[in-house]
Amino acid sequence: MFQAPIRFLGFQNGVVSSEKLVATLGGALAILFCFYITSLYTGANGAAAILPSMGASTVLLFAVPHGQLSTPWAFLAGNLLSAGIGVTCWKFVGPVLLAAPLAVAFSILIMHVTRSLHPPGGATALAAVIGGPSIHELGYWYVITPTLLNCCVLFSVAMLFNNLFSWRKYPQSLMRYQSVGYHPDTRRIKMQHIHEAIRRSEIVVDASDKQIKHIVDLADAVYHEELLAGFILEPGAFYTNGKAGSQWSVRQVIDWREHEDPALYLIVYRVVDGEGKGVSGSCTLYEFSEWAKEQMQPKC
Repeated sequence: MFQAPIRFLGFQNGVVSSEKLVATLGGALAILFCFYITSLYTGANGAAAILPSMGASTVLLFAVPHGQLSTPWAFLAGNLLSAGIGVTCWKFVGPVLLAAPLAVAFSILIMHVTRSLHPPGGATALAAVIGGPSIHELGYWYVITPTLLNCCVLFSVAMLFNNLFSWRKYPQSLMRYQSVGYHPDTRRIKMQHIHEAIRRSEIVVDASDKQIKHIVDLADAVYHEELLAGFILEPGAFYTNGKAGSQWSVRQVIDWREHEDPALYLIVYRVVDGEGKGVSGSCTLYEFSEWAKEQMQPKC
């Protein structure tokens, strides 16, 4: 009943409590330093104009540190290029009503072209146009002070703070993922395949190829865990793949080598009826549980 509204609204996946706490504390520290430095160079009014975009960047760097929109290149280039575009629009376009939308529009374009899409960059560009006299007086120095300074502060805090925890690293390229085991469905899928699939889909995905591959492998592991949860292996028992026609087959378990890891648990079987009758073979417990759709009892 509620699935359609939930899909429409796009509820985000939940995260563990520790992740929420870490993101909250990191964000507070980052903005504290940024506010102090910005106030020194532009005063309270200037800080009020530029800090909203830095606040948005803080959310990405501390709440989504592994996202593609949070990478150092996206964060630094997205903000700095947008700051330059904002100043240019203020100086040469004229009316604020025209300069403001052009600043945001061109910042989106340049971020796409340079592969540095960072949503807060739009706010950085906009602040250069509507930030008031304290920002306008800076001219192109706005790119350096306070934008670059704030970026350096945020980047430093993100590096120091996020890397204190094993489950989060910044930049995300420092993150290392453990293998979830051998699974026949995903072992042939490489990072380049995922990268090419994303390119062909023309969808902006806020995750790295490595993250997506890790999620695919985990999903496959969960799938096989569900298979094993409902599968009982009996020595000498008969199992069928449940397929129709010439593809139907029955296997008898004739030997096995136990292992605590189902991916290394070896099953030896003999095909006793249907396709491949008389042939013997072996496979892992994962593979056998996926093949076997039903246990059979031979007729007397």
